Amino acid sequence: MSSSKQAKTWLGTDDKFVRLRKIETLDPQTDFREITELFYTDFQSVMVVQGVAGLLFTYSAPRMSRILSASRQLEHHTAKRYVDTATFNAAVMQNGLNTGDGREAARRVNAMHRQYDIHPQDFVAVGCDVPATSLDLAERFGWRPVTDIEREGVLRHYTLEARAFGSHDPMPDTMDGVRAFWNHYLDTQATFEPQNKALTDALMTFMPTLVPGPLKRIINPILTAQVDPRILRACGLPVPSRLRKGLSTAFVKSLGKSDPKPDSYTSTTLSDLRDKIYPNGWSIQTLGTHLKEHKDPAAHATPAATADAATPVDAHAETAEKGQS
Repeated sequence: MSSSKQAKTWLGTDDKFVRLRKIETLDPQTDFREITELFYTDFQSVMVVQGVAGLLFTYSAPRMSRILSASRQLEHHTAKRYVDTATFNAAVMQNGLNTGDGREAARRVNAMHRQYDIHPQDFVAVGCDVPATSLDLAERFGWRPVTDIEREGVLRHYTLEARAFGSHDPMPDTMDGVRAFWNHYLDTQATFEPQNKALTDALMTFMPTLVPGPLKRIINPILTAQVDPRILRACGLPVPSRLRKGLSTAFVKSLGKSDPKPDSYTSTTLSDLRDKIYPNGWSIQTLGTHLKEHKDPAAHATPAATADAATPVDAHAETAEKGQS
């Protein structure tokens, strides 16, 4: 009697570059969602850093952290917010902005954003953070080079997602412009305030619950070592020593070498956590916050806060999806 391991396949083939080859046949102007999904699938292991860095980015700017702290959701319901956000993003990634759960997710996020006075630059900055950080991680730690088609497709995906989620100002139309905006935003807006640290502490308590025992004590210092020092200082976290940064870099590079994950690979972290938080089931419409309007006393009202509730998602989603179906 003999046994053998199941053969690894990628999109049903034995070619681990097949997702890249598929990307190279697509048009980033119309196939941006599929390009972005394939990109993240090919580089999924190193994107664990992006999840942490993205949350810390929103905590580092007082204009955003005051709103997040006022909701009391992130400090007291961190796991729920993590699950809700990941579920919304997955729905858009898998379905696009104009169909099914993707459309409903964009509507729900847009509705939540309308509850707050969000500065237009904050919308753009968050939109810029995701492609800037994700592409940087793939370029630094990925198992293969990133292509221009991927850069263009990922940028277009998040540009249109930002508009559908409530932004009334456009993102820069090049990655150079995105990085310039992102850097200027950190230079001018990332400043320590006590609520930044409170939000960060809640996240640092939550993150070890997502990993097995041996990693629980090291996951936070490993991941935060790859976060921009301006964000760390504004969140009240120490800037890593050269030794810690080196160990972190080696760890994330080892993660990158485990990609691309085969078709058979599945991660149940999100679904398992979601089942614990929503034991009686869930729907896109019931996720997220359902609060009365919150005002940031230190901020001025903006068009983003007073937008027509019936039109933004429909209009932006229709534009985003033209030519995709």
